[in-house]
Amino acid sequence: MNQLIFDFDDRSYPGFDKFLGHANAGLIHVLQSQHEPFIFVWGEEGSGKSHLLQAWVAQAQARGQRAEYVDAAREGLGNWLLEMDCVAVDQIEFLNTTEQQQLFALFNDFHNRRQGSLLLSSTLPPHQLMIREDLRTRMAYCLVYEIKPLSDEEKFDALMSMAKARQIPVDAEVVHYLLAHWRRDLDSLLLMLNTLNEYSLVQRRRITLPLLRQLLKQQEHA
Repeated sequence: MNQLIFDFDDRSYPGFDKFLGHANAGLIHVLQSQHEPFIFVWGEEGSGKSHLLQAWVAQAQARGQRAEYVDAAREGLGNWLLEMDCVAVDQIEFLNTTEQQQLFALFNDFHNRRQGSLLLSSTLPPHQLMIREDLRTRMAYCLVYEIKPLSDEEKFDALMSMAKARQIPVDAEVVHYLLAHWRRDLDSLLLMLNTLNEYSLVQRRRITLPLLRQLLKQQEHA
């Protein structure tokens, strides 16, 4: 599944708290305060980790800091990250040996200078990752949080908030139907909401339950 990337620099988008829910209140507080230099978050695929990391970077940029998001599954690390104030590295389980060494160097640089913040993510907790042992020791610096799954009510709120932010004209009954008849993870739900909006534009029809049912039927047979 292609990952849907939201532009959190656009202030019309909801903050990352909309994607975390009440069960992750402690993590929200830590991320918003930005007092902890090293944080590691993990959770199942589709739990919203990528959105979280990008929102954290956007928050840092809004504060005037030099911040960068890197998806390790798609792009490599580099020494240019040493110039950043805040670095978010997503899906670190995909880092190769050289990139793990670069992340180790980034840890050391931020730690020794007592400047800079790292936010890392994976589908696995640190002790289960297949990584260099020296990098594993550096991860001991991190506060570790497991992203808890959202309730259906919180998923509904996140979808409605994104629809409002993107000016997608969708009724509550459509979102409830999507929650009941599509995949359960937040990434898939948000992606389908975006797809539904594009589909309505192509079909030149407003978003209704019949239109959603038609789209879901096509997706099931794709």
